[in-house]
Amino acid sequence: MKYTLTLVLHCLFVSLFSSQTINIQWDGSKIIDYGNKNITVPFFKNEGFAYEDGSVFFRLSEKNSGVSQKVENLIWEKVALKDIFEVSQFQIPQEDKAEVGYYTDPYSKERSTNIRVGALKIEKNTIYRLVSFTIVKGGAPAPTHSFSARVGTTDNPLKSGNFYKIKVDKSGVFKITTKFLRDNGMNPANINPKNFRIYGNGGLMLPEHNLDVKYSALQENAIQVVGENDGVWNEEDYALFYAQGPNGFNIYKSNWNEVSNKRIETRIDDSKNFINIYDDFAYYFINFDLGPAKTRIQEADESLSGTTITRYDEYQYINEEKFNLMKIGRIWTGDSFSDSKAVTFTTKSPILPTDQVKVRSRVIGYQAAGTNIKININNTNEAIFSIAAGEKNEFVQYSYTKTVTNLQGNTFTFNYLPNTGSNPNGKYYFDYAEVQYKQDLKFNNSQMNFRSYDINENSGTSYTFNLADATNVEQVWQVSDVTNVKKEVNKSGNSSTFTFGYNANDPTFSNEFVAFKNSDAFSPLFVGKITNQDLSGLQNIDYLMITVPEMMGNAQRLANYYEGKFNVAVVDINKIYNEFSSGSKDITAIRDFVTKLNTPAGKLKYVFILGDASYDYKGKNHPGSDVVPSYQSERSDNYADSFVTDDYFVMTALQAPEAISLTNRLPDLPIGRLPAGNVTEAKLLIDKALAYNNALPGQSTPFGEWRMKLDFVVDDDADNSVAFHNTMDKALVAAFETGTPATPGMPEIPPLKEYNIRKLYLDAFTAQSSAGGQRYPQVNQAISNDVGNSLYLFYFGHGGINGWAQERVLTIDEIQNFNNYNNVYSRFPLVSTITCEFTLWDDPGTFSAGEQVIKSKQGGAAMMLTSSRAIGVFYGEVFTQIFTKHLFELIDDKFISVGDAFLKAKIEKKADANHLKVNLLGDPASSLSRPKRLLNIDEIDTPVPGQLRALDFVKVKGHINKSDGTIDETFNGRVAINIFDKRLNKQTLNNDNEPKMNPVLKYTEEGSPIVKSSGQAVNGVFTVEFYVPKDINYEIGSGRILAYADNKIFDVFNNKVQVVGGINPDGINDNAPPKVKLFMNNTNFADGGITDQNPMLLACVTDNTGINSTGSGIGHDITVILDGKIVDTVVLNDFYFSGEGNGCTNPTLADYQKGNVNYPFRNLTPGAHQLTFKVWDINNNSTTETLNFIVKDETEQNLVVNKLLNWPNPFTNKTYVQFEHNCDDLLDVNVQIYTITGKLVKTISTTVTAEPFFQGFRTPKTAIEWDGLDDFGDAVGKGTYIFKIFAKSQNQDKCKGGATAVEKMVLLK
Repeated sequence: MKYTLTLVLHCLFVSLFSSQTINIQWDGSKIIDYGNKNITVPFFKNEGFAYEDGSVFFRLSEKNSGVSQKVENLIWEKVALKDIFEVSQFQIPQEDKAEVGYYTDPYSKERSTNIRVGALKIEKNTIYRLVSFTIVKGGAPAPTHSFSARVGTTDNPLKSGNFYKIKVDKSGVFKITTKFLRDNGMNPANINPKNFRIYGNGGLMLPEHNLDVKYSALQENAIQVVGENDGVWNEEDYALFYAQGPNGFNIYKSNWNEVSNKRIETRIDDSKNFINIYDDFAYYFINFDLGPAKTRIQEADESLSGTTITRYDEYQYINEEKFNLMKIGRIWTGDSFSDSKAVTFTTKSPILPTDQVKVRSRVIGYQAAGTNIKININNTNEAIFSIAAGEKNEFVQYSYTKTVTNLQGNTFTFNYLPNTGSNPNGKYYFDYAEVQYKQDLKFNNSQMNFRSYDINENSGTSYTFNLADATNVEQVWQVSDVTNVKKEVNKSGNSSTFTFGYNANDPTFSNEFVAFKNSDAFSPLFVGKITNQDLSGLQNIDYLMITVPEMMGNAQRLANYYEGKFNVAVVDINKIYNEFSSGSKDITAIRDFVTKLNTPAGKLKYVFILGDASYDYKGKNHPGSDVVPSYQSERSDNYADSFVTDDYFVMTALQAPEAISLTNRLPDLPIGRLPAGNVTEAKLLIDKALAYNNALPGQSTPFGEWRMKLDFVVDDDADNSVAFHNTMDKALVAAFETGTPATPGMPEIPPLKEYNIRKLYLDAFTAQSSAGGQRYPQVNQAISNDVGNSLYLFYFGHGGINGWAQERVLTIDEIQNFNNYNNVYSRFPLVSTITCEFTLWDDPGTFSAGEQVIKSKQGGAAMMLTSSRAIGVFYGEVFTQIFTKHLFELIDDKFISVGDAFLKAKIEKKADANHLKVNLLGDPASSLSRPKRLLNIDEIDTPVPGQLRALDFVKVKGHINKSDGTIDETFNGRVAINIFDKRLNKQTLNNDNEPKMNPVLKYTEEGSPIVKSSGQAVNGVFTVEFYVPKDINYEIGSGRILAYADNKIFDVFNNKVQVVGGINPDGINDNAPPKVKLFMNNTNFADGGITDQNPMLLACVTDNTGINSTGSGIGHDITVILDGKIVDTVVLNDFYFSGEGNGCTNPTLADYQKGNVNYPFRNLTPGAHQLTFKVWDINNNSTTETLNFIVKDETEQNLVVNKLLNWPNPFTNKTYVQFEHNCDDLLDVNVQIYTITGKLVKTISTTVTAEPFFQGFRTPKTAIEWDGLDDFGDAVGKGTYIFKIFAKSQNQDKCKGGATAVEKMVLLK
């Protein structure tokens, strides 16, 4: 059976046709792969197929020229349950879903239209699939920012005066008494009641659709002050006001009731009860020093005419919020039940048999595949809800919705009858139950709200309300507009009935009334006094930063970095709530504030949030975890269909009326977040963000050749029939090898050949079997090494909260061993992951692998573009290529910001639900670091001009320019020369013998540099010398030379093709091995000394011909082995740097003859250790050295002193006292020197550190000096002396107690 339904949708859309009919070409099924799970869904061949929100949709996105469009003639056909394959019938829309949105690209200003049409629906337990629909011209013009959906005054009242914040937990009439004022620090004697004001906009969640009506600013409410006429607040005086609580009913347009003056429905579940998911209170503000109040409650004196209303619409509901079953999304449930359950509501007056009673309830089956539940109301109208045995979702939702008649009595009872016999572990959770019904309009002797949903609002029709049993009614207020309450006039002529007229002429609000006695007014709760604010007055802001008060100082540090580049505003989130959501926590307030700053000119460039977010908005399970909230999806049943995103805050363009889903929209500007859970984390994350840009005072250097290296890690799978490494290699070839040719409207993009690209394709390495499954240890080692030696670390493949890939190429243990942020260097890669929920940053109960990367104290990343939910493989394949292109987009030879690259990639991909699962955790205005192209190579002096051969001695001469082309004579710093050999031909291996991995990928890759030499630029000019190692490919071909330099302020580079190959027959023949000195942490270390659990290996190496760090020759790597574990040998080629540095000095040698290795160990076990270090020179002579050290347990905080000595010993004129210790802090040291008979002759008191890196655990060599004189300045006699030291940390929280040691020294004079 087929039938037709017409749905009108309006948008801005380019149309080259008067109408277009889309015929859906259904074609069997398609597997949607998420890596750790997949689902088979019905498929159609049309371009625009999308599986999202648990169902199938058609998407169309095209250029727009301003012509409005609408969608008509949706034609459906019935299908069987089997035809939807593994799609859950409970996730299919229960009505037509079609929407049209429009978008203006903030970069190109091109307008486009996005059409999204649901291709499946279920009605009355019958499943339908879409056959066709038509897009035609027509419809109303799309809204622009000249359209105003705002009401009320526009001025911000909080900018001056004294304000006190109060809160309420329900709707009703509230009373401010003299006692309340006095108890909360407000002296009634100083208050003129005529000046008393209350401000507030009600407590309901703000509407998410930005065409819905909102108040323009915080509104002064019409209130009633009893006793104000004398201008004195007397003891018996009080103020009455109507407060709207946090929750409501019948807020959205629906099929149940008259739809005028209601919100546009944006929810999936269209319950009538409306729970504020962010806050349990509504907030109001008291003021009494701004002069006479502007509003008091006025009488509404409408004539009696039209329909008389004697029965009103009442409602009751129970909506329990106790458990978030998956710890994602917005859905919270009540208790679970396995036996029968009943929920009963009692009415005030009997239900009439003719009454239409509207009932609805939702239950959730959790891990309940193969079970069913029956639901009825008063033992009638039963429905059965069965969950298929093959259901893949962790939980499914079922809504029981009925309009019933022939009910009698005073109770409604929902009966729930679960049957879990086939799955005893299955559970059902009660979510909510609600009833809407008619009641006699009789006063109940307490505060009584009433309304009629039968009224045709905004029609101008008149009605009469007749309230019976009204003897005790003192007042009836019309509270339709909660800010402008009106007092109704009783026109009945007697006290037993309260009759008044109502004219339905308001275009905004629906009728709502409250009858009450003054003595029944509720009491509010006091929150506190607030400071003045005026966010609405901010103008011309380029960069908005949002955080909480305790983190403002840290956010301001980042703002200071951008001073002069952007006009930055750092804003307290609580002030946004006060000014834009009437004091309530509400994420839409953030969106509305950003919209105000970005409208209409679109000047706002970036938004940054400092603060963690949580699915637990109200802190039920994790109090305080939701520092600055993010947008949680309504879908909460699985990781594939749910999302958490900050994009909502920067969707500032007005929506078309029918554009309701977030998945069909795109952001209007970039946004990023650093998810700090507390002040300590805020400091760490901002420190890292600043250090990335060399802007953190006292930081170690961020510069080095590592900035010219990029790593791409790719899983060994082909879930979408295309091997992941094929997708990745295509993107890398375009970006770094061949470039992208020009296309119509797009210029040619040249390749970035200056970067050393490491292609860590898992399937290109030999897999090894282990007890835990297949492993790629070479890849694990490469990732661990390159976290501190690569500008960009990208992963495309399967993953989860514990790491990357089934082969565990990155694990939490390895993340915890990252040590790329230390006292030697600050090297942060941008980490980007197109995988599943690697960074589940919104679950405070799970410290996911990605969170540990960004929050690592010793390294990790300063910025991540990372996935928080399961991402479809196809999306990953497409977005990987697009994002790679935009991330490395250059403007004036600088990378665009990561935030702009991310947004541009989304725009090119077009609207997609997967966008909302990928988050930028970092500063969106920050870019990938890129040196300036200001280094010139003037001459390469080689025996054979233009060619570099093995064993050639080479001189490279050059200079650094200013931007104007003249030599920069102020540039002084290290210059590094890296020579790269010819590209290597490689291929994948198909380790798993999977047909879909064939044919194998043949690709090329540049190896590590065969030469890593350095020199010094002096006054902008440099010469770098080196020998070319023996270990090169002797075939003559094109390699390249990369020259890099920095002066500790900025860095420069140049890159050029260089012919490499052959061997110098007269090359140097050297048999002398390198010389090595080994230390831990710094050169003060002595063999057998103390270290912490995260020490830095420091190797100072020298050789007359130079060190071989190429890794080209088999077995000729620089390596270290800890405790004899050869299987865990670490290759250190990437950690070698030529020249002097980190305490390794030898002025008599040229830079190419000396160098140093700095390798950070992490989490070593306490106790004795021995490492073995091996290094080779360019002629392949090797040296092996060992170093012993003792790791102290850092959990033992007591200060330990060891290896006390003095040098020289014996001495004549002066000697220096040294010792080891285990404290990373300043030490107060007292040295006492005694004669052999015990007489004290000298006391020395000083403060020492573990220099030069504030660690290293040996005091500086010359920090404690004795010149052989006693305390009176007289020389002591020669002989043996005893010296005793006492040391104590200045920070007793870090190193507790004190420590002493005793030794002997000999004075010879």
